Amino acid sequence: MQILLIITIAVHVLSSIFWAGSTFVLARNGGMGGAALFRPQIGAASVSVLSGSLLWHLLHQGSFQRTEMILATGAAAAILALLVQVIMIRAVMRSGEASPRAATGYRVSAALLVVTIICMAVAQYV
Repeated sequence: MQILLIITIAVHVLSSIFWAGSTFVLARNGGMGGAALFRPQIGAASVSVLSGSLLWHLLHQGSFQRTEMILATGAAAAILALLVQVIMIRAVMRSGEASPRAATGYRVSAALLVVTIICMAVAQYV
């Protein structure tokens, strides 16, 4: 169990860092370069959500106290960020050019990922 937990945490953290970091950069530069990063971002986001689900199963199964409520809020924000990227940005990325809609999508996703990061960081302390 210990090795599974360590590997799952590592996969979750690394995929989440790439997803959030690249989203923050794309939000800042108006989505320029987003077409090249769209697939890697969605892949990292999917790995992040799946590994987060496994972490929930390993560490929080059967409990729904304040810590789990905060983690669930963060998880919901992450899933919404993923949906925003898939729905708002995918169609725009087919053209290969940055657009106001892509920039807005990245900014909304970035804001949701900030909520996610804050929730994940503070959950164990409240």
